[in-house]
Amino acid sequence: MSQLLVVHTGQVKIARTSVAGHEQVIRVLGPGDFIGESAFLTGARPDHAAEALVHTELCVFRHADLGRLIEKHPSIGLRMLQGVSKRLDDTETRLASVISGNVSSRLADYLLSLPATPGPRGTIDVALPLAKKDIASLLSTTPESLSRQLRKLTDSRVITQQEQGRITITDVTALSALSTLTKNE
Repeated sequence: MSQLLVVHTGQVKIARTSVAGHEQVIRVLGPGDFIGESAFLTGARPDHAAEALVHTELCVFRHADLGRLIEKHPSIGLRMLQGVSKRLDDTETRLASVISGNVSSRLADYLLSLPATPGPRGTIDVALPLAKKDIASLLSTTPESLSRQLRKLTDSRVITQQEQGRITITDVTALSALSTLTKNE
């Protein structure tokens, strides 16, 4: 049965598995994000897997019901298009970043995109929502390369790594400058 899944609470990892069995993380869904719209719009069979990362509640719409709902409330279709458009913009930005080959810029972009909590003396605290191997996959790099880049940022005192996937960004300006490199290349 074809369905549109909307995340109400929690997080869902969306990934594809290659013929060789390698998992590539595509994105992580949070509250308000959805998956299944491509199958609804094109009838194509999904080529990804979804995995709840924490306790997650979903709203599930069968495609037949969704079609009728959009006919009655066109604003729902418009919101879906806005979500797909934002996702396309994000994908194009990630693709440009991957093509540049600059892992440090991709990591900087990623860290700056995470929900943050202000800390003392201008620092920012973020929590990594995924295991490092999954973050590496999301950033189209290897876990070893990700670890090297995190170590490099730690050694240069741009970040400090805490326990349980928490990172303190101690030099937001330096991290932002790394992030800007990708956008200017």
